Amino acid sequence: MRIFSLLLLLLASVAQAESSLTELLEINRNVEGEFRQTTYNDQGKQIQVSEGVFLLAEPNRFVWDTISPFPQRIIADGKTVTIWDVDFEQATQKPLAASVGNSPAALLGESAENVLQHYDVKTLSGAKYQLAPKGEEDLFQTLTLSFRNDLIQAMSIKDALGQTTLIEFKNVEAHEGVSPENFKVDLPDYVDLIIEPGVEQPAG
Repeated sequence: MRIFSLLLLLLASVAQAESSLTELLEINRNVEGEFRQTTYNDQGKQIQVSEGVFLLAEPNRFVWDTISPFPQRIIADGKTVTIWDVDFEQATQKPLAASVGNSPAALLGESAENVLQHYDVKTLSGAKYQLAPKGEEDLFQTLTLSFRNDLIQAMSIKDALGQTTLIEFKNVEAHEGVSPENFKVDLPDYVDLIIEPGVEQPAG
C-alpha cells in the first residue's frame, strides 16, 4: 500500500511538472532577444562560443542569427528551414519536420503538446526542468530548460558523447506577432543553395 501511495505521488508530481512546463513553453513561442551559446567537451573544457540574436513566432517560425565569431542565419517559415553560412556563401534548405530538436529555436517553436510527448520531464528547482528523451535513437542525454519571470533564461544540452552546449538568453521580450516577411529568405545570387528532398518548391 505504501509503495502504491508513493507511486501515485510520483505520477502526480510528473503530471504537475509537465503542466507547468507546457504553460511556459507556450508563452515562449512568441519571443525575441539575444543569445550566447557555449560548448564544452566531456572534460568540461570550453571549445566554442558564439553570440547572436533570435526571433520566435508561432506556428514554427524563427530566425536564429549568429553574429560572432562567424555569421550564420537559420530561418524557418513554418515548413522549411534554411541554414545560410554567410562567409562560405552556401545555404541548405530542408523540411522543418526533419530539423525539430536539432535547433534550440526549432525546439521552442514547436507546440508544447508535440514536444513533451517525446520526453520524460522532471522539475529540478523553481522554474527549471530536465527533459530526458524517451527514444534511444536521440543524439542527446538530457535537455535542461530554465525560465525567469515566465521567459526563457537558459537551455543546456548534454549529448551522447558527454559534450554540453549551454545557451544563455538575455533581453528576452514577448511579442504579440510579427510580420511574415521576417521569415522569408532572400539569398543573393552568388550563394550556392542545396535543397534537400521534401522541400516544397514554389509553383512555376
